[in-house]
Amino acid sequence: MGLFSKLFGAKAEKEAMDVLKNITQAAVDAQKEQNAQGAQTAQNVSAASSASAAPSYAAEEEPSGFSWGPTMPAQENQYNFPGTYEEYFDSIFLKEYPQLRVEKEVYGYNKNLAYTFYNGDKRVLVVEIIGRKSAPEKRRNDCRKNGVAYLRYYHNYHGWWNVKQYVIERTNKALGI
Repeated sequence: MGLFSKLFGAKAEKEAMDVLKNITQAAVDAQKEQNAQGAQTAQNVSAASSASAAPSYAAEEEPSGFSWGPTMPAQENQYNFPGTYEEYFDSIFLKEYPQLRVEKEVYGYNKNLAYTFYNGDKRVLVVEIIGRKSAPEKRRNDCRKNGVAYLRYYHNYHGWWNVKQYVIERTNKALGI
């Protein structure tokens, strides 16, 4: 039972949740419509371009970044890797950083992962691989207090693909490489 239902009753809570769902769905629908209009404009501009111009490609439904977006990229990522997300991150961290000692810890009821990178005996980076509903603030705050770099990757957040090159570049930056 949530705080809202304790204060106003279960029926009021359900009605409030229904209103929130409707508002959220309306916002999603409006964004899809706006994206569709943008795609139509892009197609019209493409059709009007000359035949000698470079080939054009249809606009995606939504924009994508280097390692995020609605469409899974062709590059190796945790979702097209032939194994679990744990095996995916193991393969990157152990292969790409042989000069460092990397220790892995599986913790919590969600089976979150924490990789700790050591340069000699000095802890230099902690990387958490967590679920979308995790609350990892303690480990991050401990790292801040101790001057240790900290990164987080989500293993179950649709649209966040964790492309191998993205993971390597971001980890390198945190390590100062």
